Amino acid sequence: MFPGNLFADDRGRLTPVRGLLAGMVAGCVESIVAVTPTERVKTALIDDAKGQKRFKGGAHAFTTLFREQGFVGLYRGLVPTIFKQSATSAVRMGSYNVIREYTKRHELPNNVLTTFATGAIAGTITVYATQPLDTIKTRSQGVATSSTMNAIRDIFVTSGIRGYWRGSTMRLGRLVLSGGIVFTVYENVVALVMPVTSKA
Repeated sequence: MFPGNLFADDRGRLTPVRGLLAGMVAGCVESIVAVTPTERVKTALIDDAKGQKRFKGGAHAFTTLFREQGFVGLYRGLVPTIFKQSATSAVRMGSYNVIREYTKRHELPNNVLTTFATGAIAGTITVYATQPLDTIKTRSQGVATSSTMNAIRDIFVTSGIRGYWRGSTMRLGRLVLSGGIVFTVYENVVALVMPVTSKA
């Protein structure tokens, strides 16, 4: 069976609920394997540029953090990163599948433009639905050690409710483009792979 069909129903369709589940699983694995340590290094570099300027680059920051703090330091903010990444993947995949089914029901053209627009809309929904989790994650991984609950409280005290959506504009530009590109590539790869797997 093609891996993308593991969450599909008997008719090969990915229902909205199963789409959310698939996205959550993907986001969780992604957080543990790659996102948390790379986001930790990125946040450390940003904080370092504002203060001590002791890191020479990404590789140097990674080795320094590992030498000084071990895996615990590299995986600081793991829990909020899992929440953020799981929610991001779930909302993006779930909303994309809902919009895609809508385009099919209304017989909109099944072409690259429609797929890109669908992915871009899914990216927009994802930003505003999950930005608070991204803000909390970033605060948790900052230079000052902060638990998830402390990060939530500090953001509210310093910036109020709107503070949870700080940075959404910059993230919006990235996810709109990446959503359109990722799902366009995804649909084309599936179209190429599925005939091959069906013949196997």
